[in-house]
Amino acid sequence: MADPDPTYFEALAKESHLDVLLPRSPDFDVVKLLRGGLPDDIFRAPARRNLFFDEQANIVLVLRTSEAQARLQETLPSLEIVLSAHATDAVPQGGGNAASASGKHDLDSKTLAADTYEQLVTVGDKAYVVWRPSLRLSRPRVRLHRPAIYFTANLTIANENTRGLQGAHPEYLKSFEPLPANVLEPLQFDPALKHTGLSLPESRITKVAPRAPRLHDAVKPIRGATRRAFPAVLALFTKIRYSSLPDAVVASLHLETSRIIAGVVTISRVAVEVSHAKVEHLTAFNLPLATQGGDETVVVYKIYRDTRHTAPINNTQSLSVTVTAKALLDQGSTIDFELNWQAQVNLSTPQARSEYHWSGPLSGMSAHQRGSSTQSGSGTISFEATQKSTADENAIMISISGPATVAKDSEFAIDLQCSNQSSRTRRFVVLVLQHRQPKTASSTQATAVDAGLVAKIFSVPPLESTKPLDVYVRSPEFRVGPLASGACFEAQLWFRTVSTGLLNLGTARILDLDTRQVINVRELPDIVALG
Repeated sequence: MADPDPTYFEALAKESHLDVLLPRSPDFDVVKLLRGGLPDDIFRAPARRNLFFDEQANIVLVLRTSEAQARLQETLPSLEIVLSAHATDAVPQGGGNAASASGKHDLDSKTLAADTYEQLVTVGDKAYVVWRPSLRLSRPRVRLHRPAIYFTANLTIANENTRGLQGAHPEYLKSFEPLPANVLEPLQFDPALKHTGLSLPESRITKVAPRAPRLHDAVKPIRGATRRAFPAVLALFTKIRYSSLPDAVVASLHLETSRIIAGVVTISRVAVEVSHAKVEHLTAFNLPLATQGGDETVVVYKIYRDTRHTAPINNTQSLSVTVTAKALLDQGSTIDFELNWQAQVNLSTPQARSEYHWSGPLSGMSAHQRGSSTQSGSGTISFEATQKSTADENAIMISISGPATVAKDSEFAIDLQCSNQSSRTRRFVVLVLQHRQPKTASSTQATAVDAGLVAKIFSVPPLESTKPLDVYVRSPEFRVGPLASGACFEAQLWFRTVSTGLLNLGTARILDLDTRQVINVRELPDIVALG
């Protein structure tokens, strides 16, 4: 490969244009339009309306130049293209960091050799070079209110050739010319300065102004960018829940297809890997799996330590999730997705029982305190939670158990056994409290008709919106007692499932009717609903 001539590249840059296109149709044939003598139709082709994070964006790069095709073929092997994707906020927010709100955020970048073009076509006095690279749109590291993505491309001299260009014209000494005289040479005969190597060339005495840098020393690239920024949204929403067992951890991976997608999203691969642990798939379904907007897929895994590793390892290990999918939109676009993200899982063995303390009287507590737990231990066990107070005169023991799995849209019961181990008669009320979680952007209601509109894409739900509960409580309250000292009581709490995956049953509040003290039990049985 011949070294590039910077002068020639500058002349090429002045008469060349680099266009970055995102056609809507995957069958967009640039070469066919060029050979048909319709180069202007390339820039009139319908473009994408919006982009999705985690997608492999298919980009078309077109270089237009008046350079001869033969000379262009000789130059392209010494050039390279740097393609980059940047995210910005369509509506910068007033608060927070101004630089992060209004600036650009680099998502991904790749470098490809310029001689890997798809086609080089000459139409009239113009030559066209076409590339079809792809670039993954990773999620930005900062939170953007209305994210938009644009692309930039730079055609420049390859890096190895640029380094060669900087040393292509070294300033060698002229031949057959004496070196400048050393004005400190007489001092070398002084015994005290012998072998010191004192040297001061005569040319250093005369003041010489530094040479002004030449503008053509820095080779400017041929720049190109998309004509606008494309609104970007998430296509797949993910969350993971953990449930600790005596010898393993059950992980429930939720994959929800965005409601704004008008089309079919086919999930072809779901992989979960944990360092120094084994992962067992518990969900029985076959891939590929076709989903539509609003569908939620739950995959359940069992994670346990790898006994082959004899060396001690940390309880907290990294968990990596990889999801591969393809979307066929109603507007005609085909999009490939690859979602990669990291999480952490705690493989420590849970405690055999959890202990709780009675709180202060309910009437003297604030609303925040009444909603908080007074748990003294953080361990959990599978399908059973036992609580007792540390004071013997107030000690009670409550055992809560339930089924391991249930079916969606079915009713199930949780058994509650209460044993009064105190020295007096007790009266209780057991309440089931359910706390609604804030709704994510995935729960935004949108129809397939307006899903393609930018205005609907950016429909942000109000802050007070909440997501649906996992279960409905049929028996939210029942009374226990009077329960004599040493007596036992059994009851059942009935629920009805409305979703799949690891169910969030809420909190069981136990209220002492005599002392008005409460215990909030958050470690209810871990139950998985299968669809």
